[in-house]
Amino acid sequence: MARPQYSSIISLIGPPGSGKGTYGALLASRFLGASFLSVGDILRESSAKNETLSSVMKSGSLVDDLLVNDAVIQSLENRVCTKLKNGAGKNVVILDGFPRNYAQASLLAKWPVGLRPSLAVQFDVPDDICITKLLGRRKCSICNDSLNVNGVDIGGFDMPPILPEAGTCKVTCNPGVDWEKRDDDTADTIQVRMNIYHDETKPVLKYWEERGQLLRFVPFKGVKDMDELESLVESRFCERTD
Repeated sequence: MARPQYSSIISLIGPPGSGKGTYGALLASRFLGASFLSVGDILRESSAKNETLSSVMKSGSLVDDLLVNDAVIQSLENRVCTKLKNGAGKNVVILDGFPRNYAQASLLAKWPVGLRPSLAVQFDVPDDICITKLLGRRKCSICNDSLNVNGVDIGGFDMPPILPEAGTCKVTCNPGVDWEKRDDDTADTIQVRMNIYHDETKPVLKYWEERGQLLRFVPFKGVKDMDELESLVESRFCERTD
């Protein structure tokens, strides 16, 4: 992908199971010098240096929007400044998980201009498909590969199961024993997460749409549609530099 002619932060939005983390990491790999940052990783890293944040996260409570905001800004500033010092020039950061609600979105107006997201990509995937994929997630305890035993073929979506290719594993694993499922990947827990997403995210989508900065993407074929996503994002960059 051609490198954009200015620095840009791209915010990712999508329900649990939409695959935005996977798409974000792949998208970052297609930009020269781009970075992929998830808010979860930022908070875990920041908590090692911030006792207040660390105690909140250890308690299991929701992290205050201001604490999240400050941690994200600090991480972005460090990332951008480091690249500039290393002569990387203008760069792209793919940000997964911020803003998550309208309160966080409203704080963006106070951000340094160079760090404000210039584009938000919405991964528009129906709830039933996200739930099916979440319930199928597995992790092989032997080879550490991420798998998915559930396939989707409905409503134009075509996402086959993600299974080990024959001959790629050094050890023959037992799917019933070695393929582990996350404790929180249950139907009830997933539905709660879906409800929270819809309650908190609709206002965020409106925020980006009103500013003409929302790009809607429907990954009908999953990661096979990465070329299309790349093209859409690149065209939006070109629009802003014309």
